[in-house]
Amino acid sequence: MKRILVIDDDWQFLRLLTEMLMEAGHEIHSVDNGREALELLRTQGPWDVLLCDILMPRPDGIEVILSIRKLSSQQKIIAMTGGGRYLDAEQVLRMVQDLGILEVLRKPFSMARLLEVIEGQDLSEPPDAPA
Repeated sequence: MKRILVIDDDWQFLRLLTEMLMEAGHEIHSVDNGREALELLRTQGPWDVLLCDILMPRPDGIEVILSIRKLSSQQKIIAMTGGGRYLDAEQVLRMVQDLGILEVLRKPFSMARLLEVIEGQDLSEPPDAPA
């Protein structure tokens, strides 16, 4: 069982992802904005892994990840995105790869793939340092 913080502004996706991860036996806390996620990291962290949407308001996922890195260079992060109105998902994923992220997942992704990343990673070891 992993302790996972899920951050996504799409409440339907957040709810679905939370339920599926709980059914897989993980302890889940979910929030719909970066500010709340950063507060939880400060008060209840570290987490075994954070799942963070990239394109969201208040602040966006890249700002959240940069702030997380200031708090903890060791925190495991999986980024996810569906792209957006002005950016292609591939561009977004390339932007975040240099931030010491375990994996970048393009929405829609399968639950099997997400569980493979979460359960297949040695989450006791820090990710490679950003270049």
